[in-house]
Amino acid sequence: MTLSIISPVYNSASTISVLTDEICESLVAIAGKFEIILVDDGSIDDSWQTIEKSCALNSNIKGIKLDENYGQHEAILAGLEHSTGDWVVVMDCDLQDQPKEIIKLFEKAQQGYDVVLARRTKRKDHFFKRLSSHLY
Repeated sequence: MTLSIISPVYNSASTISVLTDEICESLVAIAGKFEIILVDDGSIDDSWQTIEKSCALNSNIKGIKLDENYGQHEAILAGLEHSTGDWVVVMDCDLQDQPKEIIKLFEKAQQGYDVVLARRTKRKDHFFKRLSSHLY
């Protein structure tokens, strides 16, 4: 059984290595085969170079580079189109979604659920971000 982790990336060069390290550490315990798909959504920082470096260091990591910023949903769709997993987890690359939580999601899926969702109860966002999310 293969597990795919898809993460849209936008100007997040500083978190990519930590994200992939934490995902790999979590998945070794539960998944025989896994892939991490990082989708660069038109970043203007060094995100793509960091993704390429991660891919070169770990064959479980794949990178997709969109030619411009299409938005998070399109980046996720691009990742889904290239995923090979029997199970797919979509998570942000900013580390507010903790990779260790994948274990709990996967355990629920193994109990027979077709879809498993997680909801963040405490956010680390600044006031303006929380307000704009609430208004949306």
